[in-house]
Amino acid sequence: MIYGILMGFMYEVGTGVGEFISDEERDNYVQMSLPEIVSEYFDTHGIVSAFFLKRQIKSYIKRNMTADGLEYAEPFNQELRFPEDYFEGDLLVFLTNVLSLLDAEVKSRIKGYFSRK
Repeated sequence: MIYGILMGFMYEVGTGVGEFISDEERDNYVQMSLPEIVSEYFDTHGIVSAFFLKRQIKSYIKRNMTADGLEYAEPFNQELRFPEDYFEGDLLVFLTNVLSLLDAEVKSRIKGYFSRK
């Protein structure tokens, strides 16, 4: 699958916002913010996976941008079409926000790594 990392990330986003839980469970669920989700993704998967996630996001945007905006295409199947329900803006805004957060996380972690030595 060409966007396997992006798909996996989107499932983690869905888990973080409570997309895949029942309505009863959602009443007591504390939704994570996008910066929290990206930071947790980085903790779990590391810098190499974050690098490939960024590449897949950029590729997805390039391949699916039209004059009318960013189209939903694979891997954004029916169950992954939720970003607009939880975050400001459309899919393009969501993905560019993720790119910005990944960049900030990389800078922060690299700076933290070198300041400890």
